[in-house]
Amino acid sequence: MFYLVIQTGLLVLAAFVLGAIAGCLLKRFFTGGSVYQAASAAPAAVSSEPEPAEASPAPVAKKRKPRPAESAAAVAAATVAATTAHLDTPEEKPAVRDPVSLPEPAEEMDEAAVEAALAALPTDASNEDKANAVGTRPSALAGPTGGTKDNLQRIKGVGKVNEGKLNDLGIYHFAQIAEWTPSEARWVGTYLAFAGRIEREDWVGQAKVLADGGETDFAKRVDAGKVESSSSKTKK
Repeated sequence: MFYLVIQTGLLVLAAFVLGAIAGCLLKRFFTGGSVYQAASAAPAAVSSEPEPAEASPAPVAKKRKPRPAESAAAVAAATVAATTAHLDTPEEKPAVRDPVSLPEPAEEMDEAAVEAALAALPTDASNEDKANAVGTRPSALAGPTGGTKDNLQRIKGVGKVNEGKLNDLGIYHFAQIAEWTPSEARWVGTYLAFAGRIEREDWVGQAKVLADGGETDFAKRVDAGKVESSSSKTKK
């Protein structure tokens, strides 16, 4: 009896174990098996040949920005080139006459010194250039004092033409001529193109007399109309 109970218990236990094993197998077959089958399913066929790689675009050369130092150097080079471009072709410049270096005219100059100073001037020198080389230009007035000029023709050697030239130089009165220095008298004589005449005819001495209200024989003759060059009737 006891043996029968044990045998029955073993059979029940064996049946339980076998049922458990069978249940696991069936469960794995219907559920786990399909999952494993899906997981282990082979992937779709893939071509063994590698896919061609997409063509990469050709690299574009990037323009390198000049560095600050290079930019400054380029600007400096361009500036120098533009500045010196005209030096490649020398420009034709008009010939410039070299100035004649002359000493300051002395207050007293003899005839030889005057001739030497004039000889040192260019051949195309004007009367004013010659006068500046041998004398000093006298002071001038913008117009006659009081609006009335002296009759400079009362000075021997001053005719109508010379009186007009003296007026053009701003000389209107006897008092002006009376104050001329030798250098100023030489300047006027050279400017009027008769060097030495003022000294020979003593314009300064005559002017001093007339400026002080005095009379000279020549001035009296002019006032009397006896000097043809100073007469109002003389034709121009």
